[in-house]
Amino acid sequence: MRLYSYCRTPAIGWGVPAVLCASVLLTACEDDNYRPDPAPGEPTVTETSAPAALEQSTESFFAAPKIINYGPVLANQATTGPCFSGGDVLVETDGNQRASRITYNACSEDFGPGFSSLTDGVVTFEYDAQGTLVRLIMGEFSEETVLGAEHQVVRFDGTMDFPDGPASPPSYTANGQYEFVREFPSDSQEVAMGFQDFQVQSSVSGTDIIQIMNGGISLPGSDTYLIVDTGSDGLRRPSNSSCAISGTMTLTAADGSYTSATFNGEDHIVVSVNGVAQPERTCAEYLAFINH
Repeated sequence: MRLYSYCRTPAIGWGVPAVLCASVLLTACEDDNYRPDPAPGEPTVTETSAPAALEQSTESFFAAPKIINYGPVLANQATTGPCFSGGDVLVETDGNQRASRITYNACSEDFGPGFSSLTDGVVTFEYDAQGTLVRLIMGEFSEETVLGAEHQVVRFDGTMDFPDGPASPPSYTANGQYEFVREFPSDSQEVAMGFQDFQVQSSVSGTDIIQIMNGGISLPGSDTYLIVDTGSDGLRRPSNSSCAISGTMTLTAADGSYTSATFNGEDHIVVSVNGVAQPERTCAEYLAFINH
């Protein structure tokens, strides 16, 4: 018999199986001189493609940290044996009885009407000398969940390195392919991106998060990567906002075309495309612009 602990999620409340809580949490190096090969023809970054590029960088604020937060939940809740409704899960442990590798083989769990999950793939956990989880390697990992009226699919194939552990907000290096789909009866969300030596150094100042970013993020539906750079000052962002209040973020393609967003307060945002500045936007206007 498999035993499940229960937790509370903001959207659902207490009494949700931990595997489903993990799913809710997940919802949001090569050398430093790496640059993708240039592509001929029209510039990669134009007024048409700039909003999508900026949207990808905004989604990255949330995607990688959620993957990192997901790891400890998987490690703590893993149980070896057949799954409730089909498939199985194999847990390997290290000398300290910590989960070192979990292999999901079409693990299907039915928790009752409207609550189910289907998990596949391999997750490897690496720890430092003090026992802190510092790396997740996910091989074609996917989890599909049904939470009442919500249908959600999470996929990640790649590596997350976070030498300071799964702190919040974490500092990390991400490599790999991430996909997140959430469908409601009246709405849906889909995020797909690739990380290539995408490095984030995070710190906290009061209630604000400061993030210094550098590395590659792919354009939607493409294997073209843009190099994200926030400079040494990074972006300063309130913890409850998707818009920064200070700093400049620049995304540059291999052909030299680029876009940038400069934040001078949450409602004073200027986007430039290849050096041409657009009219100032509020946070709401900026989010509408990048969500096109």
